[in-house]
Order: sequence, then structure tokens, then C-alpha cells
Amino acid sequence: MLLLSSTASAQRIVLLGQVVDEQQRPVPYATVGLADGSNGTATNEVGEFSLRVSVLPQRLVVLSMGYSRSETEVQKAGTALQIVLQASAVGLPGVTVRSPEKIAEELVQRASAKLWRHARDLQYGKAFYRQKTRHNGEYREFFDAFYDVKFSNRVIEGWDLGESRYAFTPGGFTFTNFSSLIRQVPVFSRHPLREKLLVPLGPQATQYFYFTLRSFFTENGRETAVIDFEPRPEVQKPATTGTLFIDVETAALRRQELSLPLSSMLRFQMEPGYERAGDDFKLVADFIPYADSLTRLSATRAEGTIVLRRPNARPDSTQVAAQLVFYQYTGRLPGHAYKDVGRHSRDLEQVMKKAYNPEFWQTNEVLRASPVEQEVIKSFEGRKVFGRY
Repeated sequence: MLLLSSTASAQRIVLLGQVVDEQQRPVPYATVGLADGSNGTATNEVGEFSLRVSVLPQRLVVLSMGYSRSETEVQKAGTALQIVLQASAVGLPGVTVRSPEKIAEELVQRASAKLWRHARDLQYGKAFYRQKTRHNGEYREFFDAFYDVKFSNRVIEGWDLGESRYAFTPGGFTFTNFSSLIRQVPVFSRHPLREKLLVPLGPQATQYFYFTLRSFFTENGRETAVIDFEPRPEVQKPATTGTLFIDVETAALRRQELSLPLSSMLRFQMEPGYERAGDDFKLVADFIPYADSLTRLSATRAEGTIVLRRPNARPDSTQVAAQLVFYQYTGRLPGHAYKDVGRHSRDLEQVMKKAYNPEFWQTNEVLRASPVEQEVIKSFEGRKVFGRY
């Protein structure tokens, strides 16, 4: 996801831009890199990117699942780039022997079986986590953290906190454990009857969800099925809706997009006189090829919105966005406990206790590879709130 390299200190030219689709809608988390693969970054949640280069001209390559590869020649800096991605999805064949629903169900069952067979396989890696909260359009809470992570193809099993930083100014909700949703919303269900939240992959998936094949697209010679899902009307417990991206040949999961009400997973404490007017939660998990026909988690991101109302007042809105990106995979590292991270672990408390080390954050290569958020960080630095709590 992040194409990291030992970039030279001479890289002073900064290319700024935004990636959009054909309808001018932002394309979040697209990969933007140099054609020779020497440097790269990813767009943020509104499609913006910032990339340091040493010389111009440069050829930029932009990739995102569901879109055709784009190459752009950049001759000079100073003007914001807009890169438009063309959708690569194609319609369903006009004549099919089986219905789109049957094709979708068979692919989901194959993908579920593959995940189940490898449910006990453990992976290890280094990841960067970022969480931002805005209240009525203004950033109020921000924290970064580096973790050594133990994970399976179902959930993040455990992690150890490294360096972190936290900033806060009063206003809106404080999310004490939002990262638990990124960790604990499962990729697939092992025992659906015992799960508090139903997801579309797992045993008896077709008993709980409807599946519809929307389209196929081909990317780098791989054909991917795009499958929409929704819970059946008789399902009584919280269940997700969304889209699955499954490799047609291998049945490997490539992406999972989920949505459901945020209130079904978190409890809110509100001041008297307020009532909740709406809330939603969206989570996207991306997977990359690993060990022949398998895939493993490469990045996951979540966005939540809460809207409150009270009589004769404007709506009060809080948005939270978080992402976890693996920048290196490792074996199990000696001296690491990979502490259990259950639903009730207090990650925010741990982050707040860490001493703020400005030098680490100013020189860290992972952050230098994707510096889009610098204005947000400068805002908190200007208010001198990093390390206060």
C-alpha cells in the first residue's frame, strides 16, 4: 500500500493533487507512485495526495481497485493535479447459464471455505494507525500510533504499542475505543449463531444474506467479481450490508466493504436535551496476494458519523475516520507479547500515556511517504495540545 524507500534528502519537490472518478467523486486510498516504483503514497479519504520527488518531469501511476490503471506525465510543480480514473468494471454477460445470484452464492461459499481452512494461520507485521475526529467541520481529536501486530484472516488478534501521539480540544464526542471496530469487526463468521454481528462470509452465509453479482472487472490479468449483499428480512441480530470483491479463479478475498449503524456497536453518552438523529459506520478492508492463492490484510479503514439534535438548534455532527496500514510484514518478533486486544481494551488510554517525541514524528519515513495530513497536524501543534494529556 505504501511504497516505502530510502528517499534522498534532496527530494524537495512536492506534487499535490486529487484523484477522482468520471463523476468527479473523490477516489479514497488509491495508490499513487512513480512509474519506476521508487517512491509512492496513497490518497486520503477525500482523494488527496502529496508526493515528494527529486526531479521533474516524472510519470505518475495511479491504481485503485475497480478502476483502470492511469499514467500521467508531470512536467512542473506548483499546480494541483487532478487525475481522473476510468471505471474498469464491465457489465454481466448477456447470456448466462446460471443466474447472477447463483454465481455470487457459489463464489461466496468458495471464499468462505478458503478462509475457514486457513483460520488458524497467524501473520505478523508492523502497522501505522491514524484516527481523526471532526466536530461540526473542525478537527477536535487526532492520534497516531505505530503497532507490532499479530493477525489472522479473521481479526487482529493482538498488538504492542510503539510510538504514539495524541491531541484533543473540547467539542463533540471523544471516541475512547473506536479502534476496536477496526480490530474486532470480523472478516468472516466462524459460528454465526454465537456472533453479535453477522458478516457475509462464513458457514451458512446464504441463510442470512442475499447475494447479487453486480459485475466483473479485469485487473493485471486477474478477473474479480463484484458482489453486493444485504441481510435477509428475517435476520434479527445486527448485520452488515455492502460489497465483496472476490477473485474468480482462486476465490481469494480482495476487498470487503461493510456498512451498518454505528449505534449497533458503540454506546453513546449524550448531554440532556439531545437526541440522536442519525448515525452510520462504514468499514473497508483490502487484501493483497500472499502464499500462492491466498490473500492477507494490507489495510483497513473506517468512518463513522453521529448527528445529534435538540429543539430550536442546528444539528450537531461528529465524524470520526481511522485507518490501519501495514507497511512491513515480519515473522513473530522476539520480546513482543502481542497483547490481546479484545473489545474492551483501552487503546486510547495507552496512547495518551505515551510521552510525545516530536523528533520521531518529524523524521519518520512512513509519515514522510504520505504527508497529506500536515495541515491538520500543524493546527494541533499550533494549539500546543500534543502531549498535554
